[in-house]
Amino acid sequence: MLDPNLPALHDIQTPALVVESSALARNIAGMAAFAKGHGVGLRPHAKTHKSPRIAQLQLDAGAQGICCATVAEIEAFALAGISGLLLTGPVADRPKLERLARVARDQDISIVVDHADQVAVLRELLGDASRPLQVLVDIDVGQRRTGVIDAAATLALAQTIAATPGMRFGGIQGYAGHVQHIIDGGERKAAAGAVHAVVAEHLAALADAGIEVAIVTGVGTGTYAFDVAGPYTEWQVGSYVFMDADYGRVQREGGGALPHEPSLFVLSTVTSVNRAGEFTIDAGAKSLAFNGPAPELLIGAPEGSTYRFGGDEHGMITMPAGSPAPKLGSRILVLTTHCDPTVNLHAEYHVVGHNNGIETWPVLARYGT
Repeated sequence: MLDPNLPALHDIQTPALVVESSALARNIAGMAAFAKGHGVGLRPHAKTHKSPRIAQLQLDAGAQGICCATVAEIEAFALAGISGLLLTGPVADRPKLERLARVARDQDISIVVDHADQVAVLRELLGDASRPLQVLVDIDVGQRRTGVIDAAATLALAQTIAATPGMRFGGIQGYAGHVQHIIDGGERKAAAGAVHAVVAEHLAALADAGIEVAIVTGVGTGTYAFDVAGPYTEWQVGSYVFMDADYGRVQREGGGALPHEPSLFVLSTVTSVNRAGEFTIDAGAKSLAFNGPAPELLIGAPEGSTYRFGGDEHGMITMPAGSPAPKLGSRILVLTTHCDPTVNLHAEYHVVGHNNGIETWPVLARYGT
């Protein structure tokens, strides 16, 4: 585990994102090996890291492509030369569809849709583009966010895509975001099984109509071990590269933490030590997303310390009774709350290498849509 007072970190202004490269590499290698061992493809989600460097590490480890959540992400990753890009959210905003069409003219990408109008507008915008656009149908597997809601609609939309010039039907997406953070392993496994049944129903409707489905994509860090039994051909896992306080609570079936290491932290500085039993750091709501549980891993603080938000610029650390406060100006590494939106708050990573040297990697498409 990283030492927050490494000399290499002394000159970094806080709060700042810090990545332990060795833990990151083990997470990437472990997931790649697990997927390969089960004959499943990986298309990890870049919304977690927004980093072409990390995406390339995932591709080098065997991933067949990368998922993007926004048009801004797919633009940035296409420009960076990352291949096998899939946009996982349906787009209805015409200016965004115009941007998406420009990317599709220059690079092979895939997208998802959940309505025929999206297909019609894209067909108009693509014009006579020489390369076909691979389009998947997004299905609602219980999250009630996007996606078609019954198998008949999936069949109709797949037929529309296949009949549209300049497009080819690639398969379906069934992402169960509502299942990923169920803490109890047994309950999460049962919920994943219910999702498998929904996906199977849609696949059966397509098969009965003689429509080939090359790609069945979905799956997240919380369910991939259970989704081995499902109908997926590829997994969109994302948070496994970093882990965070939310996934730190999630249990395997039978108990125990998920088999991935924390590799992403927010480096902070102790800014006030005047109150008995607690101290203040400079990592608050502007550097840590607060849509997850408060982090319990606070490297550099007395064991058993707890974090609470103290405002935009401040985090409050409460120590166990009798614990001495760290020195003013010392450093604390805070495990991220929810890693994806925390990354979005920062412009760059400070990556600690094996020799404790520091590299700086940019975060792309921040706040982008």
